[in-house]
Amino acid sequence: MENMKRTMKAVLVAVMILAVMILAALTSIMPSAKAVSRSPDMAKPLPSIRIALVRLEDVSPWYALNPKRLELLRYIADYLASRHVPFQVAMIPIYLDPATGVRIGIDTPDDPHVKEFIATIHYMISKGGEIGLHGYTHQMGEGVTGDSIEFSNDQHAIEGTVAYMTARVDAALAAAKTADIPITFWETPHYTASPEQYAYLESRFSIVYEPGPINHRTREPFVHSSSRPGGAKVCFVPTPLGMVDGPQEAQSIVLFADDSHRQILASLFFHPFRERLPLEDAAPPSARDETGAYLERIIPAFQSHGFAFVSVTQVRDQLLAEIQSHHAKAAQPTLP
Repeated sequence: MENMKRTMKAVLVAVMILAVMILAALTSIMPSAKAVSRSPDMAKPLPSIRIALVRLEDVSPWYALNPKRLELLRYIADYLASRHVPFQVAMIPIYLDPATGVRIGIDTPDDPHVKEFIATIHYMISKGGEIGLHGYTHQMGEGVTGDSIEFSNDQHAIEGTVAYMTARVDAALAAAKTADIPITFWETPHYTASPEQYAYLESRFSIVYEPGPINHRTREPFVHSSSRPGGAKVCFVPTPLGMVDGPQEAQSIVLFADDSHRQILASLFFHPFRERLPLEDAAPPSARDETGAYLERIIPAFQSHGFAFVSVTQVRDQLLAEIQSHHAKAAQPTLP
């Protein structure tokens, strides 16, 4: 009987230890209150660098001009879902190439190409994707979508005015509504806009997926109170790891995952067309593989080092919850 009691006690202790370990793992995948700030100047390093975010950049109806491109988007969504990775899609509603006269946009959902593009976006949502607006056309003047800026950091230029941005934001949101695509965040093309335009964006979106207007070197997410009546909270989420633009950048990010002492948010973005569809007889990709397959190296590298991929909405919700908790504690009366 005494041996049975000792055995039951040992089992109980082991269960308690396991529960503590699980709780610690769950609470460490999101930033703590120390990461919450009201301005990038006050942002503090995340106490845990165990979360990561990935964003698919410049996803426009251009992909619908070639069925293989849409197949690639679906393949990427399938791969990320298979790794249990939520992801963000920075969508450009309208693709323009003024030199050739090409215009294709989600505001014309009856177009066969557009219909396939919209179906692909909905497919990506079903696989864990959150969609944001990356401008309206991501171009200016005779520029091609994705190649040039859309707004200006000069408030005296027409493209730097609130009126100019308002018309394009309204058009982008209307196009997304026509296509029944829910919008979660905004990302300014090339992170370029005037201070007045950024103040306007804070009145329209609860998440701005970029460093913010004050300091483009911001390395942690932060919450800012907008200047509009009521002071709604806006969450800015930067991408300190930058763009995966080739084998060298991919390898640098893999090395970052290996270094647990790097105290910045593990947030990155890449252009899907730089990936490649897998071939059944393809050799395993190497670090110097020029054809792409960057995700197949980067995602496992982060996950094998204990990173948990989260959505941009999860980051915002956690930061807002931390602020609310902080205010609640501050409001409590001090006992004598």
